[in-house]
Amino acid sequence: MGRDIDAVCARYERKLRAGRTQARRDGDTESQVGAFRKAQEADRDLRTCVSQLISSAGVPSIQWLFYYDFARRMSRLCRSDMAGDVRVSEARMQLEVWVARGLKRTVLEEIASTLFTLTLTGPIPTLAQSPERT
Repeated sequence: MGRDIDAVCARYERKLRAGRTQARRDGDTESQVGAFRKAQEADRDLRTCVSQLISSAGVPSIQWLFYYDFARRMSRLCRSDMAGDVRVSEARMQLEVWVARGLKRTVLEEIASTLFTLTLTGPIPTLAQSPERT
């Protein structure tokens, strides 16, 4: 899992300049490589944080990838432009999916709260309002 970000970014830039990777429409390869580097660094930080959380929770290393995938989904949710209550509702649905797959609810909730400030504990708030009686 340990990848040298400089080597990965250099390989990406070579592929970009050779035309093996799709370039941006404006042709600004420098900012495209910069954005790629920033994403790789964020992913490295996420991997590090998830590994620290699950190792302190006593999760077997064979399950590491599943918790990491949950964290990546939470990261994608937090980057989206959803409203706050919709984001929390989607995160709760993802939590239930991953719990049904056999992961520990407490560890998943800790990942969501510690890394993404999403509170997934407690009762699920209703999104739809019941129609008033006529």
